[in-house]
Amino acid sequence: MHGLQQDNVAHRSRLGPAPAGPVTPSCDDGGVARVRALLAVVAVLVALGVAGDGTATPYRHTYLQFNLCGNACNNGGRDVIARLVDAVRGGRPTVVTLNELCENQYRWLRDGLSGFTGRFDPTGPTCRNGFRYGNAVLAHAGSLQVVGGWGLPNPAGDELRRLLCVRLDTPLLVCVTHISNEAGNIAPQIAAVAHVLNGLPRDVPLVVGGDFNTDPASPALDPLYRPGLVEVDSVGHGRVVDQPHHDDILNEDTYGGHKYDYLFLSDGDWTSVTADVSEVGLSDHDALWATATPRVPPPRRS
Repeated sequence: MHGLQQDNVAHRSRLGPAPAGPVTPSCDDGGVARVRALLAVVAVLVALGVAGDGTATPYRHTYLQFNLCGNACNNGGRDVIARLVDAVRGGRPTVVTLNELCENQYRWLRDGLSGFTGRFDPTGPTCRNGFRYGNAVLAHAGSLQVVGGWGLPNPAGDELRRLLCVRLDTPLLVCVTHISNEAGNIAPQIAAVAHVLNGLPRDVPLVVGGDFNTDPASPALDPLYRPGLVEVDSVGHGRVVDQPHHDDILNEDTYGGHKYDYLFLSDGDWTSVTADVSEVGLSDHDALWATATPRVPPPRRS
């Protein structure tokens, strides 16, 4: 949610009641913590129907959006990356979009995940450890080509924010962004993102992930809740946070009672879209997972 300088903020734990005050994440990456993280991933896989070897739905793909709070909560450290590597190995996403990470953390993550290619997009500031700070895309693909990177408007004078879009050989377009938490920036930046998306080539499916720092009902998000895009955790069933729907929860919160993390898919390119939220740990955000089946199955990778 926050930018580079803001201190850590308490958030709802999915392992128990919310703490009474601000929380300083533990840097202990011991066995109990890692088992809890793996159990959370397993729960997501069961909910999304992708556990096992996937032979029943061979073309079903999983996507992950996560603001890992790599600087403000972790000082550029490795522990949160160990948690994230475990989550990615367990959840087997095709694409991962990430916010608030330091460049050294991106390198550790890339080196810890075989078969993934990626791109780090520095947004301007530096982390407390001196490394560049920004967003990233990681993908289980043979090649990745940058389509473009765009600075977003900054009328409120916050730290700089950006949008990065890449093209994978799977084929797929993937974009990642992190919208400002300054009220005067949110609507202009989302409008700028929507403008860029409208101009992208649409010969392949599109995935857009990021921390948008506003809830689904906000009018600022109207340019993205439009024909042509579908948000994975509502799929046309409204824009109310934590809305009960049969045996599911729509628009599940990812940051202390707010849904700030989103995955938008190009409408018509997928079927059977499902989503869930899980706690990776050592961040003030939870992870948003989505699974969907491409309408035109891509070639199987070996």
